[in-house]
Amino acid sequence: MKRTANHSNSIVENSSLTTAPQKKASGLLSLAAVLLCGLTASAQNAKVVAEQGFTIAPDVQNSIVLKTQADAACDLHATGTSDTRSMRFYANGEGYVKLHASAREGMEGRLQLDCSSSNGNVISYPLHLVASSSPTSNMPAPPSKVPTPKGSKVRPGLTEAQAQSLTDAQLDKQGYPARPDVLTSPDQYTKWLGHVAQSMTLLPTHLVSRSDIRSAPAAYTSSNWSGLEAHSTTKHNYSAVTANWNVPAIVLASSDGETDYSSFWVGLDGDGTKDLVQAGTEQDAVEFLGILFSDSYAWSELLPNQPTEQEVFSVDAGDDMSVEVWIGTGSGAPNPNGKYGSFRIIDYTQNNESTFYVPLNGTTYNGTEAEWIMERPTVGGSLPELASYLIAFMTDADALKVSTNKWVKAGTAANRSISMYNGKDLLSEPLWFGKGTNVIQFMWVNFE
Repeated sequence: MKRTANHSNSIVENSSLTTAPQKKASGLLSLAAVLLCGLTASAQNAKVVAEQGFTIAPDVQNSIVLKTQADAACDLHATGTSDTRSMRFYANGEGYVKLHASAREGMEGRLQLDCSSSNGNVISYPLHLVASSSPTSNMPAPPSKVPTPKGSKVRPGLTEAQAQSLTDAQLDKQGYPARPDVLTSPDQYTKWLGHVAQSMTLLPTHLVSRSDIRSAPAAYTSSNWSGLEAHSTTKHNYSAVTANWNVPAIVLASSDGETDYSSFWVGLDGDGTKDLVQAGTEQDAVEFLGILFSDSYAWSELLPNQPTEQEVFSVDAGDDMSVEVWIGTGSGAPNPNGKYGSFRIIDYTQNNESTFYVPLNGTTYNGTEAEWIMERPTVGGSLPELASYLIAFMTDADALKVSTNKWVKAGTAANRSISMYNGKDLLSEPLWFGKGTNVIQFMWVNFE
């Protein structure tokens, strides 16, 4: 399952053939009413700051970074119109929110970001955007980078000789990932060498719970999952799963005007089990005033302890990501007898890395499954339209088999191929190149 936003990830229950409920219009209408009431109340009580104006480059995705309140939940909506729709964003621990926007030359719009902090303070941030290739002094290009959080550390890259000479304990103490065995897992060892050779900014762990978004279980034909699943009945069969991908860009919005959602992730368990350890990236989008806004971020989730996604850090479309999920002891290599769900999320494009551990707290880890999934997450109890990711690839898609302590490729390990349907309508499907491959292609077909 996944993050803790307003998308709700269903807890896996019962048979592996059980799928999430179909989207219900009444659920979305109820959610819209709740959000509208919240926005109305916020507007009545909010402090309004001075409007900020920016020029965004036409026909490309622009990052817009705004300073709000720490961990604030922020609803973006149009102003000066009868349009009452909104899209939710969350600020990080230092109050920075990143939006993404794209529009044709000459498009212009006024919007407002209503941000509520945990102490109840509500502050509104008016925003004026113009799509043009010529920024002005009054309408400059927007800030696009989130400042490095306090407490971050730069981990230097290692030469191959240094990487080979350090002990496992030294690697762990200095913040490097555990070294795979070069004999049993040569591909993973090569990938590891490339990773530790690059200088990385290690971000302090700060998870923002997103009460709006949640991942759900699925089966062979699903209303919410598409991808590959390595499924078995043997407990502790898999202890780790990983893949690399570029964050999919969302370039189209559905015609009904509601927010579209997509989640790209790897995980352990969740099909017929109550435990699910997963992490990935979210790609959501909505159109206001002819401007396409999107929200992209890395997230994690451990079910049932965390019933919704936990936002880890913001990302941009196209960013080169590597995600690994494993069961461990709170440090070091995967260990099926460990008591922690473990996560490593790397953004090679922005040189950011976050590694953290979430206690199982009595949750029974089964280890019967490993998955590589594109999902439309549950939002407000219903399934939304699937964001138009078009084509996406996972590479280096592998799982660690406990009995042999060897990494196996997804094409070899997976025995379930899952396509996403809404009734008889195909929404998303995986394509891969048979056993022996660890490359998976995902194809978007329809919104709903």
